[in-house]
Amino acid sequence: MQAPEHTAGRFYRPELDFVRFLAFLFVFVHHTLPHVSDHRIDSFLNGFAPIFYASVGACRFGLSLFFTLSAFLICELLLRERDSTGKIEIKQFYIRRILRIWPLYYLALALGLIVAFLPGGTPSSAVGIGWFAIFMGAWHSAIYDLPQNPINPLWSISVEEQFYLFAPWTIKYFNRKSLYVFCGLLILGSNVSLYYLGKVLAAETRIWFNSIVQFECFAAGILLSLLLHGRTPKLAFWQRLTLIAIAWSCWFFACYGLHYQFYLPSDNPGSWALIGGYALGALGSVLLLFAFLGVSPKLLPRWTIYLGRISFGLYVYHELAVYMLTRLLFGHPAAVNSPIFLFKGVLSLGLTVLMAAISYRYFETPFLKMKKRHAVIDSQPIAGAG
Repeated sequence: MQAPEHTAGRFYRPELDFVRFLAFLFVFVHHTLPHVSDHRIDSFLNGFAPIFYASVGACRFGLSLFFTLSAFLICELLLRERDSTGKIEIKQFYIRRILRIWPLYYLALALGLIVAFLPGGTPSSAVGIGWFAIFMGAWHSAIYDLPQNPINPLWSISVEEQFYLFAPWTIKYFNRKSLYVFCGLLILGSNVSLYYLGKVLAAETRIWFNSIVQFECFAAGILLSLLLHGRTPKLAFWQRLTLIAIAWSCWFFACYGLHYQFYLPSDNPGSWALIGGYALGALGSVLLLFAFLGVSPKLLPRWTIYLGRISFGLYVYHELAVYMLTRLLFGHPAAVNSPIFLFKGVLSLGLTVLMAAISYRYFETPFLKMKKRHAVIDSQPIAGAG
């Protein structure tokens, strides 16, 4: 381990932007490639098809990586603020979060409402968007399933916002030892929920969209911050590759071996498989994050760091990009599983990057500049702002 970095009032690690982009890319692959049986893939891959589906399914843990990274950074920045100033400004924290998340989030919800009432849209999804507007999208999705609308990935923002309700207060008033207990309670709550949901053979949507279940990843991120104690891992290249391989193996086995992801309540693998699957998801996320911490930015393509900086927009717009191309070029949503799904995926990714880049430059940047005025510990720079 390298000694703690104490650049007064500043904490920025470009490699974490790469991790953000990687997390988005995993989610994008999961949303654009088939992860259930498709006869074309079955006939092409034969006996290897289950490995393909499990690999695409494992990419869903990209969202777990987002959660883990978010909790790691929140804990790291707030602890540095407390160590530097002797206190944590809760009001400033919430102002920063609001300026970063709310403008783009509510713009996306407005776009979702427009889509809902356009020809071919689903007006009934407006009810779900209402739940999303008060950051209850995760619970709405757990109870009623996702709204049929391209804003549906934003359910995860609800989980983050619920985490922000108590996380800064906990870090403000708890010492480091107490924070370990807090993380233990989060993990316990997640696993008790998984045990119950496995016992009653709950539908998969009731599990994945459950905020309490997802809090395990936030606990993992906080634990990593506490264990590192401001230090940066100093690892050899082969050690980093080994950690990445183990992380992917955790995710893959959760899908291929434990079947934590399923589609019918009758396929619910049971309490212990769910507990193991989600634990492997969190563990893989922590290992992947740890593997990249301390990597020299010179080893990472600059464009990946830029895309990491605009990753919130990439995440927000990617389903809308897929929806637009499906309607305009491919005729019908069923085309997602057509023989041209790879071509469609590439086009969707390109459109997503274009939309996110424009949004970041012309819509998000003014809010980010306001956010920086409320920063105690300066973190991520604004791309293109010099």
